[in-house]
Amino acid sequence: MSAGIEAGEISIPPIFTVQYKEPEVLRILQPSGEVNEELYEWGPSITDKEVLALLNHMMLGRAVDKWAWILHRQGRVKGTYGSYEGQEAVDVGSIYALREEDWVSPSYRILGGLIMRGITLEEVFSKFFANSGDLEKGRNLPVEWGSRARGILSIGAPIGPHLIYAVGFAYALRYRKRSGVVMAFTGDGGTSTNGFHSALNFAGVFRTPNVFIIINNQYAISVPVTRQTAVTRLSTKAAAYGLIGVSVDGNDLLAMYKVSKYAVEQVRNGGVPILIEAVTYRIGPHTTSDDPQTRYRPRDEVEKWRSLDPISRVKAYLVRRGAASESDFKSMEDEIEERIRNAIKTAEANPPPAPAELVSDVYSFTPWNLEEEFKEIMENGVTE
Repeated sequence: MSAGIEAGEISIPPIFTVQYKEPEVLRILQPSGEVNEELYEWGPSITDKEVLALLNHMMLGRAVDKWAWILHRQGRVKGTYGSYEGQEAVDVGSIYALREEDWVSPSYRILGGLIMRGITLEEVFSKFFANSGDLEKGRNLPVEWGSRARGILSIGAPIGPHLIYAVGFAYALRYRKRSGVVMAFTGDGGTSTNGFHSALNFAGVFRTPNVFIIINNQYAISVPVTRQTAVTRLSTKAAAYGLIGVSVDGNDLLAMYKVSKYAVEQVRNGGVPILIEAVTYRIGPHTTSDDPQTRYRPRDEVEKWRSLDPISRVKAYLVRRGAASESDFKSMEDEIEERIRNAIKTAEANPPPAPAELVSDVYSFTPWNLEEEFKEIMENGVTE
């Protein structure tokens, strides 16, 4: 009978163990608006005119987010809404790196990027109101998007399974000899799901044309990322699946764009799938039914992250370069506010979805049993 071994008496030689070093977070644009000159010159370039246009999308996304909360509190939004404030650089910077033939597999909080992809303000508010102007005719929550015409894959409420669909869709694109790339988003909580494991494992084995973006906003509803995983940087998880992993300051528009553009083109040309961790913060609650300020996070933590605001950072950058002024930003805000008010008015004038939508779009055709059910419903006097 062998003797027991006390902890620390022996160790496995390092050559036989996995060795890894957690990466630093790539940051180009400082909160002050200054840049890291070496990293600024790396990768794809971006003009001041482009940055100003992207800032407009970031500001628009934040303004829509504000109005979503106002309308929800007035009882006009038909469903639960998820906060977007503070994360605007993640989706705007990354989705700008895509081409028209590429696809987005969205998560809940990429509102500005979806608008940039072609979703109109009228469609956004019609979705909030769940009326006939909604692309999905009131069938999904206000934060669940899909549009074949805009290259946006549909998602549901569970946060993991859509990654599997994104990988399967990317595999199908390559099988059909199409050049598209699928950019799939999830939150830090999504990395704790089977969908995350299954998707990344398949992507690594079959080298599918995928770019994965983890929006690490520090909380999965109320669970901090430190209670979800023992690693500090979520990008290290890429190594287990044979992917390339990189961590980026998610409040840095320039870094998000440059790394995303590099990743998209590498994958498009047959490179290994790439996992980008965007380190950011969810300023608002998880959803309109949440109460983070009194339940699970301190106010000083929120204020610390407010000082790292992505929109203020881009404004400071443009002012430093003489590409825009505070009066320009004020004009942009006023124009955005007018556009939103007009879109709300237009969207709210849409009628409810027609009763026939109960059974349409369920299958490629309406089967007899659904037709019978619909007839019975209508005979009972349902009109809307």
